[in-house]
Amino acid sequence: MKILASKVGYFNIDSSRASLEAASTLSFVPGQLIPCKNLLCIVKSGWVQIRHSQYKYVIKQIVPGGVFGEMPLLGQTMLVTEPVAGAAGSIITTMDTDAVKEWIAVEPIKVLELIGPRLVLSEREYFQTQCQLADSAVADILLRLANSHKKIEGTTQAEIAEQIGMYRETVNAVLNELKSAGLIDIQNKSITILDHDALAELSEL
Repeated sequence: MKILASKVGYFNIDSSRASLEAASTLSFVPGQLIPCKNLLCIVKSGWVQIRHSQYKYVIKQIVPGGVFGEMPLLGQTMLVTEPVAGAAGSIITTMDTDAVKEWIAVEPIKVLELIGPRLVLSEREYFQTQCQLADSAVADILLRLANSHKKIEGTTQAEIAEQIGMYRETVNAVLNELKSAGLIDIQNKSITILDHDALAELSEL
């Protein structure tokens, strides 16, 4: 679920920006499905619940300023999710393709700052799944998931496997190898990086 949440509604913008003033605004009552095909949607007030479109479990909540929708021009997709208005209802600013093009023309640098990092991440993930060795891919994701204390907490092996396109059993085997080599330590549900430099070197193979 964490992986899916990171793919949908991942950036924020200020819907009151002058360049967005001409965009349409729609109101939705609590629990109402919000149509977003070929639209970039920005939460203006209230909040929006993103849930799995088939199984209906909650993926994440998006607060004012949050962006979601199906807008290929900006690399935005809902994947297997759908948005519904929160408990107090939602007011949504919407932009069709023409409106998004106008926004890009007015603020090209701002738009690049929003989508550029995601493009780099997508390229990295594609490389991992298609080209990178298993131990290199696991080393790379551990370095990216680690907090300032060099720990990975709250992320399961299954989630790590999903993010890099591997079987959980493969990830488990690699983690055990890295532990035996003294690069990481595994305690309960926490992974600690012991040798950052060695792990970084391995991640580049």
